[in-house]
Amino acid sequence: MSLFRKREPPASGPGAELPRAAVCSPSRAMTRRAAEWMGNLGGCRPLGILSDDCDDVVWQCTAERADLLLMKADFTDGAEEPRDISACCNVAVEVRRKLPDCRVYLICEDGHPEKLPALEKAVELKLIDGYCIGDLAAEQMRTWLSETAETISGRSAR
Repeated sequence: MSLFRKREPPASGPGAELPRAAVCSPSRAMTRRAAEWMGNLGGCRPLGILSDDCDDVVWQCTAERADLLLMKADFTDGAEEPRDISACCNVAVEVRRKLPDCRVYLICEDGHPEKLPALEKAVELKLIDGYCIGDLAAEQMRTWLSETAETISGRSAR
């Protein structure tokens, strides 16, 4: 048994235009759950990134040619390395250097109204494409996937 999954050949035909959606969360369990949820939701080919390290996230997104990156911010005081908005934006900037068309979205826990101005500024500066505070609803994820699919079709039409 190999520890590495077999790389799939480039897709063609129906479903080939589905966005590659990478998800990165502070814990491996949450990342796996989110990738599985996105897969069950449909409309994408999900990928879980099991690392918080900026270089790892950028490398994996680049290697998998991610069209969308969904990151969970973590404001926990006791966390070794809390992943605040600034850290998430740093990852987003690096991913976009390699993949300029990759859309980046943040999920932030509820109960931190002081973070709202920073989130709004990140969107305004186009560091991220959007954010969700609290639980991510299936409808919101479908909207983000739809926007990403439109970006992909516009890119292939060029």
